[in-house]
Amino acid sequence: MGALVGSGDVIKELKRVFGDPKSKAYATAQTKTDLFGGIGVGVGNWQALVAAYKAAGVTVSSAWQTMYLEKLSPENIYAIAQARFDGLTRGVAMKVKIHPPGGADKVDVSREADGSIMIDSPYS
Repeated sequence: MGALVGSGDVIKELKRVFGDPKSKAYATAQTKTDLFGGIGVGVGNWQALVAAYKAAGVTVSSAWQTMYLEKLSPENIYAIAQARFDGLTRGVAMKVKIHPPGGADKVDVSREADGSIMIDSPYS
């Protein structure tokens, strides 16, 4: 998975849509804010995240979907969805970084000094 996420294609796509609150892509994503807010913790919630991403204008490759999102825990999917909901609601940039799995095999969400949101996801 490191190659899939680490190649930068997924990160570039997420940055394209969520990285600039003044962009047209971000404005489109904001019209789908409630889809992210409606994602709860539960088996298969990754499917709702994929649907929300697609509705928001994110290109979701089959490899990213099946080799990564589908394998994240429901809690990690929920953390991502809530970070997207928060960012879109507040109209702030959202950034993504990755870390190796292991002891920190979870999604960590934080607010940066500039007000943006950082989503730090594990890769496998």
